[in-house]
Amino acid sequence: MNDRDEALKELGRLVNERREEAGMTLEDIYDRTRIRMEYLHGIEEGNYSNFPEPVYTKGFIRTYLKLINAEDLQPEFMKQLDRTNAPKKQIQHEAPQKSKQNILGNGSKIPEGYKPTSHFWLFMVLTLALIGTGSYVWYAFAYGNLDVSKVFNFANRTGLNFTGSENGNKEREAEPKPEKITEPVKVAQVSQDKKPAEPKPEPPKIKPTLEIIAINDVWLQVNFGTAQPVFKRTLKKDNNLKWDLTAPARVIIGRPSAAKVILNGKDLGIVNPKAKKGEVYIYNPDGTFNRANAQ
Repeated sequence: MNDRDEALKELGRLVNERREEAGMTLEDIYDRTRIRMEYLHGIEEGNYSNFPEPVYTKGFIRTYLKLINAEDLQPEFMKQLDRTNAPKKQIQHEAPQKSKQNILGNGSKIPEGYKPTSHFWLFMVLTLALIGTGSYVWYAFAYGNLDVSKVFNFANRTGLNFTGSENGNKEREAEPKPEKITEPVKVAQVSQDKKPAEPKPEPPKIKPTLEIIAINDVWLQVNFGTAQPVFKRTLKKDNNLKWDLTAPARVIIGRPSAAKVILNGKDLGIVNPKAKKGEVYIYNPDGTFNRANAQ
């Protein structure tokens, strides 16, 4: 056993004496603080093997010492507990190496043996199409099925003169131009008596919040989802806590008759004035809540 363990055992013995001088039992301490009995025994025996993180351990000791008027022992407790904090090893995470394999435009990897598509067959198809079209035009022209006059008429109308004269342009200019027919634009008349309905303003959205007010000293544990507790100790009388409620909150209340809850701005009042032991409640962002079974 090292010096630190001996010092904590001696401090625990002093706490036991102060508690007995105050005429209180461990059950009285539990009823007033809601600190678990195994932690109370551990403080008086100097055994901290099953305690949570040091910050919660220190909070238990501060609450216990204040209740039995033994706050003069607090500095020595904090000194000895600080000696138990071992530096945490830093874990270096290596950045993943970038893959050197080539990837296609859609992000997939190029398979082995992949070759670009050849454009040879596309060129051949276009060539055959041009040959076929030319053959058809020659056949139609040779056997009289192709009316060449229509081609020249179209050329003259578009300003092209295959004969080398200006007749095409003159004929195009001589053609009468179609008259433009303009219709009067009808303007819809809006009655001045009827005004457009104004959009109704949307009601302001209430930001989901959870607020707990201590009417008397009350022990609380607050969790959001499966994360670590954001609060786990005694809330002193007339103090309050407030969080943004982005996920359902699981709240363990040691004395439901000593706490008042405000959910999304609505005062729910005292949690349970008739409760004689701790209870668990679930508070949801939509303003609903329910009592849960303690685990």
